[in-house]
This record gives sequence, C-alpha cells and structure tokens, in this order.
Amino acid sequence: CHETGLATLRVLAMTRNAYKNPAKVTELLLGDIQQLVQELAGSPVGPQIMLYYGPDLLRMGLGEDLSDLSGENMMHALEALAHLYRKARKTLALARSGDYQYQLNVAPLVTVIKKAGSDWKGGRQLREMVAGASIKNNDLNTEGIVELA
Repeated sequence: CHETGLATLRVLAMTRNAYKNPAKVTELLLGDIQQLVQELAGSPVGPQIMLYYGPDLLRMGLGEDLSDLSGENMMHALEALAHLYRKARKTLALARSGDYQYQLNVAPLVTVIKKAGSDWKGGRQLREMVAGASIKNNDLNTEGIVELA
C-alpha cells in the first residue's frame, strides 16, 4: 500500500538514513501498527499531529544499534512512536473537529536521551519511557508537550 511506502520513507528520513535495515522498517510497518502508518503517511482521522523534535527522538532513541539485523530495536522505537500518537489522540478526543495541525513537543524525551548518553539502551528504553509519559495540551488543543513523572 502506498501509505506504508510513505511511512517507511518518513521513518528513514527521521533517522537521517542512518538506520541500516530499511527492509525491516517496511516489514514492521506492514504489521500491527497501521495507526502509526496512517499518522506518518498524513492520513489520520482527525488533526495532523506533528512531533516537534520527532526526528531527534527516533534517531537518538534508537541508540547505537543502527544495523539492527533482527529489527527488534526499530520495532520497540516504532511502538514508542505509536504509543505517543495514541496518547496524543486520546487528549484530542474532545477537541473540536476540523482540519488543523496539532504540535506535540517531545523535547523532554530527547533531553533524557541526551543526558543518558552512551548509557541509553535504544528502542526498548524509548518504549518504556514513552509508556510512563503523559501529555499536557494548551487550552485550544493545538499544542501539547510530553511530561515525564
């Protein structure tokens, strides 16, 4: 499907093409994360969600294992992104409908990854961190920021 191709290109672009297993990205996106494919391909139900600092989050969140022969590192990172989008959608459930863009600032997550440096454990740790995060929106539900407990 063309959406999967667009989503694959978007993921690879977010990693600045540093991820060395692009076939695995496509395989993972063809799996159980169709909601993420729709978000990345620009065809979601509801407003478009832009992850402010999203490329840094994915690229740095993958950590050192960019060869990732098994694809496990990317699988966990994509699950983290899917979880972020689901959390954002949940906060927008009562928002006015319409054609607008919602911006989610993920800089607090990127800061944690930067501080961890070489101790960062990759996609699995990213998924765990996102699971414990929450999102706080502005009054208009056009912007949000990730908050960590």
